Amino acid sequence: MKKQNSRNPYLVWIDHRNAIVVHAGSEGAIEERTFLSNQEERKRFSGEGSDKTGLFGQSIDHQRQQQSREEHYFQKFLDGVVDELDHPDSILILGPGSARFALENTLQQIKSMQGVYIENRPAGKMPSHALRAALQEMSALS
Repeated sequence: MKKQNSRNPYLVWIDHRNAIVVHAGSEGAIEERTFLSNQEERKRFSGEGSDKTGLFGQSIDHQRQQQSREEHYFQKFLDGVVDELDHPDSILILGPGSARFALENTLQQIKSMQGVYIENRPAGKMPSHALRAALQEMSALS
């Protein structure tokens, strides 16, 4: 009987609009899943917002409410990506911008992910075959 490799590496390429999760399946075949955030382009507001309050002390600051709503949807998107990771031994996070740091912080807050090795590297848009090659390289190094 062939000895099973206990390693379970994952590679995640992420930005604010989509995420691609790549890992080696149970029979060695590389599996890839894409998640879309269904979020509009992030709105940037010029200048400072006001903290005006209306009747009964409710905030009328629409910019802050919009940003809070966007952060909530983005956190739900991150939670969906984390749910896809099934008992990883190591995770390589790739991507441009702050989304990869947000994913890393989310992973570090989860108790079951405490012993998992997480590496975070900047990367531009990568085609599917480059992601698969990076996962194979990651598996070969260990």
